[in-house]
Amino acid sequence: MAPRSPLAAPLLGASEGQLSGIGFTAAVLSLVKGCIGAGVMALPWATIQGGAASAPALILLGAWNGYTGWLLLDCDAPGSYSDLVRLALGRGGVVLLEGSLLVVLFGVCVSFQVQAATLLSSLPSLGRLASHDVYALITGAALLPLVLQRSFSGIAAISIAALAVLCLGLTAVGLWGLWAEGAPTLPPQLLEPPTAHGFADFLGVAAFSFGGQVFVLPVRDAMARPRLAATAVGVSTAAILAVYAAVGAGGASLFWRAGVKQLVLLNIEPGSPCASLVYSCSAAVALLSVPLVFVPLVGIASGLLPAPSEPRLSALAPSPQPQPMQPWRREAPLRALLLLLTSAAAAATRDFGLLTGILGCLANLSALLLPPLIHLRLRGRRPASAARPAAVRTALAATDALLLLAGFASCAGPALLIVQQLARRAGEEGPEGLPPALGE
Repeated sequence: MAPRSPLAAPLLGASEGQLSGIGFTAAVLSLVKGCIGAGVMALPWATIQGGAASAPALILLGAWNGYTGWLLLDCDAPGSYSDLVRLALGRGGVVLLEGSLLVVLFGVCVSFQVQAATLLSSLPSLGRLASHDVYALITGAALLPLVLQRSFSGIAAISIAALAVLCLGLTAVGLWGLWAEGAPTLPPQLLEPPTAHGFADFLGVAAFSFGGQVFVLPVRDAMARPRLAATAVGVSTAAILAVYAAVGAGGASLFWRAGVKQLVLLNIEPGSPCASLVYSCSAAVALLSVPLVFVPLVGIASGLLPAPSEPRLSALAPSPQPQPMQPWRREAPLRALLLLLTSAAAAATRDFGLLTGILGCLANLSALLLPPLIHLRLRGRRPASAARPAAVRTALAATDALLLLAGFASCAGPALLIVQQLARRAGEEGPEGLPPALGE
């Protein structure tokens, strides 16, 4: 595969020389930022769908993700996630990992554009000017200068701005809910068992909101004290769980009486000044989140293209002779093409909740299925592993095997339910062409 763009290094590569010597707090924040984004707006709806199973399932899913991150660290191998997969599973494993990540990252960009187009078309001043399809294409045009950023520092600044606006949007939604709905109360749905389809919706959205395993090894290699990486994974997992529980349960408790929409922002009274402000902010958050996701997306996609005058190398290997401008000239058309494809897909896709559910199932492959498999293959190669008591080694092997089976079930089970749900939803649309959950 062709050498990966240097921009991809902080996310999928070894991040050599770009994040060296970061402290514990910076490492925790990096891991948190890798998971928390505009997708949290779907958590209140997902919490209602998950019913009584949503809280224990969220805790289990968070603990599971934290443990699989520890498994990657316990392999004690240098490099990135793809390097570890190559060492344990060979070329086929890398193809499986990067193939699934390519689909997931592409889908994430599509979901951000779907969210932005849905919100823009909901604004009273803009909704009558164009349809959802047109706004999806407009978001693509607005994103072009952002995805053509040539420096990671510029992309990082965009991402920080997105997080700031996201916090503002969540605060505004909470204040509106308190003003319009009164004090939060426990939704009765959270005391009832979920349906199979409802739990699949919850699991897909919740799993889609985790998946930070690709960041664990680069952050470890960038830390001034790598031995604290496991602690950083644990602290970041707890922080992510706390945010998700607060947003999911808080939004559900505020808006359940009126019916929680797939994007909780849509529960604000349409046409009100608050709605216009929050919709605009949230559309901005969705669009500002795309450039960071484009970094690994372009890195993987460019790795599939042969270099014109260079031998095919590992997607994660650094270029032997740095060539300023030439890699950028090759990547700029690819970035524009990928943006065109995501815009076209966004114009044809309107069901944000279902889309995130599908992507969540695919994300489980890299987040939950591969880490225990890698650990099973590599744990015996470490001297420290051989020094562990036999009972500990047996317990770890049994845990890896159980997690491997559970990871397969987490990919296959919800995927089958979502396929059934797609068949059931075929031809069902709400008012103005919106899917039932958004058209209510």
